[in-house]
Amino acid sequence: MALGNAAFTQLFATTLQKYEKVLADNVLLTHPTLELFKQESKSQTGRGLVIPLRAANLGATAYDSASGSGGYATSVSADTIGAAVYDWSKTVITPYRVKHSDILQNTGPEQVVSLVEEYVKGATADHQDFIVAELWSGTASATGDILSLRELIAGTDKVSTSVARTIGGIRGGVSTNSTTAFQRNASNVAVAVIGANDFIVGDTVVVTSTANPTFNTVAAGTAVLSVNATEISYANTGSSTGLLADTTGVVTCSDIKDFWKSTDKTISKASKDILVAFREVVNAIYNVSRKRPTHIIAGFDVYEEFEAYLQDKGRYDFASTNKAETRFRTIMFDGIEVRLDPDCPINQAYFIHAPALRFAYLAGEFMKTYPADRIQGTLDEVVPIASTLSVGTSERRAHGKLTRTA
Repeated sequence: MALGNAAFTQLFATTLQKYEKVLADNVLLTHPTLELFKQESKSQTGRGLVIPLRAANLGATAYDSASGSGGYATSVSADTIGAAVYDWSKTVITPYRVKHSDILQNTGPEQVVSLVEEYVKGATADHQDFIVAELWSGTASATGDILSLRELIAGTDKVSTSVARTIGGIRGGVSTNSTTAFQRNASNVAVAVIGANDFIVGDTVVVTSTANPTFNTVAAGTAVLSVNATEISYANTGSSTGLLADTTGVVTCSDIKDFWKSTDKTISKASKDILVAFREVVNAIYNVSRKRPTHIIAGFDVYEEFEAYLQDKGRYDFASTNKAETRFRTIMFDGIEVRLDPDCPINQAYFIHAPALRFAYLAGEFMKTYPADRIQGTLDEVVPIASTLSVGTSERRAHGKLTRTA
């Protein structure tokens, strides 16, 4: 005799709940990028993902003691410079609708469990696809979106001349630019030529011109009025309105934190081969963070280029004279496996220090099964599976990105 709707739904939900841990593990273990979060995944409550940032981000505070007695400073140590706070995402839901006809066609617990196992596979794939789509999203994350790796691993948080994002509540980039020239117009607006920059309209900047102090700002700084690719303008009074070339100085914005950015290199195929490009990124990451990548995630074109580079290096199996292997099953760089991720941008590779990544889910809600609901006007039931997640990093400069151009 077929199970009734109520009995079926109870057995279905109970069986799914037993699979919750399997579901969560499968979501993380069956994708080359999500697997990075496996070790760091944990349940927590409270205000999102809060990560203390240590003083090491700003440099060492050790010094020589000039006293023969070993004298030392007694000021309070800056052990923690603050915290990065990553908000919880909107709830990710995979609803599974159980058809009334499926209920009638399953006449025993064994068949129900088999059916649930198929739903488990579907739930894993659907949930994974949604999370991965947000992790590799090329658009700016909206409120409640899972933070994109393309935003997390970036060299600047400048989005446009008037918009900048914050990652974990902190804005990264280059805070100080040197000036090569100044010009003041008749409206008492000074233009500073500084080259490519991370400043936006509304930033408070402090300008110090060692060659012409009339372009200096007050110590508290002044607001940026406009920005283009190589210049910023700000209110400034003075007698000269002409262009003053070779007027050196500096422009600084304290809202931008230099330590809070990743290595971000664009290297053309014409200028350097893929091996040199990889080496430059890894060395640059180590230079600024003293960390080495533990994983390399490559888009399709970059992976193909790296594999093609190795192709003429040959591979032989000397244990068998009857077999020749024409392709590497695993390709490595500096002891790190290079993984192909079909969701990663095709012309990019991401160099990731996995211990610096964080992945959390709210109050145990990762692939959590909730009670079934009857769909009004039908005999069907729907079982929702939900996740509330947060992704972040404790050190952005421990990661890097390579973009390949022609």
